[in-house]
Order: sequence, then C-alpha cells, then structure tokens
Amino acid sequence: MIKSICFLTTYNCNARCSYCECGPRERDRLSLDDMKRLINEGIDLGTVGQIVFSGGEPTLLGDDLFEAISYAHQRHLLTRLVTNGFWGKSPEAAGAFVDRLINVGLSEINISIDDLHQKYVPFWRVKNAFIACYEFPCLIAHKQDKSSTITREFIEREFGVELIQFDPRKTYTKEENRRLISTGSIIPITRDEELADPDEMLSTNWTGSCSSVLRDIIVGAKGNFLPCCGIVTKDLPELTRQNLRHHGLLEAIDDANRDLILNWLALEGPAAIAAFVNEIDPSIKFRERYAGICHICNDVLSRLEVREVLRSHLDEVRERISIHRAAFEAARGDQEIMQLYSRV
Repeated sequence: MIKSICFLTTYNCNARCSYCECGPRERDRLSLDDMKRLINEGIDLGTVGQIVFSGGEPTLLGDDLFEAISYAHQRHLLTRLVTNGFWGKSPEAAGAFVDRLINVGLSEINISIDDLHQKYVPFWRVKNAFIACYEFPCLIAHKQDKSSTITREFIEREFGVELIQFDPRKTYTKEENRRLISTGSIIPITRDEELADPDEMLSTNWTGSCSSVLRDIIVGAKGNFLPCCGIVTKDLPELTRQNLRHHGLLEAIDDANRDLILNWLALEGPAAIAAFVNEIDPSIKFRERYAGICHICNDVLSRLEVREVLRSHLDEVRERISIHRAAFEAARGDQEIMQLYSRV
C-alpha cells in the first residue's frame, strides 16, 4: 500500500557530500506544476496520506517549495521537509524561516546531520535551525560510520538536549517529538564510493527482503519514477522507471508491480539475487558485507556482468517469484502472516 510520495524536488544542493549525486552544479528540478499534478494523482490513489519534500536541498526552490507544501496541506495531506539546515544563518533568520514553513502547513521537519554534510554546512547553522524547530516536530536524520566525529553524543552535547532514538512503531508525546533522532549507516554509493573503507562501515541488515521496493514512491528531480527509497544510483534501469512528466503515476505503479526483478527484490532481496548470480557464474564475486540493503542492491544492479546473467537466466526464477507474489497477495488480510513477512 502506497502511503506517501517523496519528491526529490531538485538535485541542486549547496553541499557536495561524498556518496551523493546531488551538488552545486546540478540543475534538475521538479516544477511547481509537476508537484501539484503528482499530488493530485497521489490523492487519486486513495491511500496516500503524506508528501515528503527532499532533494538535493529542497529549500533552494524558494517560493515554489512553500506553495507546494501549502497545496498539499490544503488537500489534507501531511507534509515533511528534509533539509540540511543551511538556512539557520542566525537565530532570528532560522525562526522566521520555520514560522513561514508552519504557516503554509508543514507537518514536520527532518534535518540531516553527519560528517559528510558538515564539511559544507557549519554546525552552528544546523543548531540554529534545530532550536528554531523546538516547538515543532523535528527529527535529526543522522548517518555515521565507525570513525564519525559527529555522533549522537556529540549532537546531544552541542544541542544541550537528550535525544530519543526514533522508532516508527511508537507514538511520541509533543515534547518527545521535538528531540527525535534516527541514526543509520552511511551508504557508500555513487560519488567517491571507490574511496570508502570497508572496515569503517557500520553494517546493518542487508540479507533479507527489501521493505521499500514497491512500497515507497520517489519522484526524482528529472521526473523519474523510483519505486523504492531512492538511496541508489539514479540511472539504474530497474529502479528508474517512467518519466512522470509523460506518464501517469498509476500507470508507473502498475508497470513496476509487474516487473520481475522488482518483485524479486521486494520478496527475497538483493542478496538472494547476488546468490543466484554467483551460482550461475562463480567468477562474479560480491562483498562479504555491506553497509545496508541499499548498498548491496546498488552493487547488484549497477554491474554489467550481473545484468548479463540476469538477462540470460531470468526465466529460471519467474515461476517461483510469481508464486511467491501470489502467496503474498493472498496473505494481505492475515495480520499474523503479514507480520512474519515483514520480518523476513
């Protein structure tokens, strides 16, 4: 069930973080008309309750961002902004900026904080942004590896608050919503990924099925449809589908749901695909460990030799994956079985 749509509103960003395709020279962006139309198409799905505005740095859209948030709010959708907080140039400027976001109907804000961003965004600006959000739902989106200097403890010390590790299964009080943090592993893909030290990675579960593919919707800044969380190279054919400037959202979702590789990722995961490829061609090697499921997914789908094996042997798994998908659909009404699926 599609519950939210995330707009990568622009690939333009004032930061040029390692492992990210966005940066100051990128100019791709969604227009205000693009976002309004896709908000309407999301509402027509009947299940979407939230629009997320991310990037790049979405606040670089200026007035178009505020109008898009207002448009979604007026249609009774929750709204979230994911930002690096560079606009916290002073306590006064940060306060005025957050007040304007609240006035147009923003529901919550996520601020990205980690060693990668803070090479470009002074930490004191992020602190101003956080303090300005203190009467407003705010989550710190934090990434780290083993050598990170900006840890949860560092953030707590600098902000002067005790942060709470976010758990999506929990309901938080108004006071708790002001000091949530979500800490995850840095995923070394795209820019500078060859420089990543495997020994520095903090590895999270990467061996199971993907809980994002065919459940999350990302709309890239080029209008490209990504049926997953989007933390992969943006030109992978399986994960960069129709251009939504020329195709409808429902059409793109239907197409994705019929795709064999996407169903394989959703039901068994990229590690299962890697094992299948290695069994067909033992010369194709994979890492012993990955930073997370997006890391191995990107590795599997971006390698030409892997793609060639999949092209030649995909029919060998078609029946199994089709039966698996049919069983999954049949189990949707059984809460106990669905909980088991979610743990796989």
